[in-house]
Amino acid sequence: MYNSKVDMTTVRNCDSGPHSTVSAVTLTPATTRAGQETWTDLVEHHSLACQMENPTLIVSNPPHEDIDPALAAPCFGLSPAEVRMKANYPIPEVWLTDGEGANVGPTADILRTAGLNIVSVPGQDLAEIPQQTMVKSFAFTDAGLTLNLEDSQVDLSHDEKLIAVFCQPRAAAGESSGVSANPLTEGLRQRRSGVFMARDSLMGFGAGPRASLSGGEAESAESPFFDIYVPGESPSARPRRVSLVQDQVDFSGLGDLKLPRAGDNMVMFVAEFEDKFSEARVDRRLVGMQPRSRAMVSKRTPISGERKGFSFATAALSQLLESLSPELKAINQFDLASRLAYLTDK
Repeated sequence: MYNSKVDMTTVRNCDSGPHSTVSAVTLTPATTRAGQETWTDLVEHHSLACQMENPTLIVSNPPHEDIDPALAAPCFGLSPAEVRMKANYPIPEVWLTDGEGANVGPTADILRTAGLNIVSVPGQDLAEIPQQTMVKSFAFTDAGLTLNLEDSQVDLSHDEKLIAVFCQPRAAAGESSGVSANPLTEGLRQRRSGVFMARDSLMGFGAGPRASLSGGEAESAESPFFDIYVPGESPSARPRRVSLVQDQVDFSGLGDLKLPRAGDNMVMFVAEFEDKFSEARVDRRLVGMQPRSRAMVSKRTPISGERKGFSFATAALSQLLESLSPELKAINQFDLASRLAYLTDK
């Protein structure tokens, strides 16, 4: 076990070290002097509290390039091997946050120098993202896309700069898909042919027998969804979030492209959206997402605090989210991941 702790005084003072572009983070023995603030303390202080009205969140923005895990390790209180494992997680998540006067700016610099792709986000930005507004039906038009909600309508034009997040949990994505799940940038390269590739795979053209893009017959506990984040009227205005949830939307708007299976129709809609909205960015990092689960404990041990930080399904993350907004208290992992993906794509 990498039995180390972060000397936060060094982080705050930004003393120069072997890497001249950023401050050095020194390691201290497990038995440190009185008053030494450890990573475990940092997690406890920040997650429990309301010390800051708008803390800064350091959010991972995978994928990461070649990283220097040894340089980043002290920032997390992890070993280099554990940092590498952490960096392999393909879903955006909260890594660090500030509190009680601590400044995460120098730490963020260290992580970036170590090759980790991160975004610093005001906590209030996460709290202000609205809940999903469900789309009941839709229609692709010559001008764009019409989304019919419960009591209103949203019209999107083809040239709008939108951010959309496609979440297809692992049970829904399956492993026998006719077309492999695209990474974040794959949709950009295949935009012009995405609909035709999807249609050919679903209808049985091309190599191999007809295959389902949505995977096997097993249903996921969480229905796949496609969040469209529509910019507000001003840069500072919060976005509107309209969502197509697979088991709640009428896919008749696909017309001749509509297929018998809801999962296949969901994939077809996303391909059609990418093809028609050339200025939109579709984030596919949540395709194949598997929720994390952890044993429930009444009190985190120092080791669990150091190792997990604010990862999904930790008590520290739950407490942090509740301190940002009571509405975030019961948020599920897929909903949170969509919000974080949007914030890293802005």
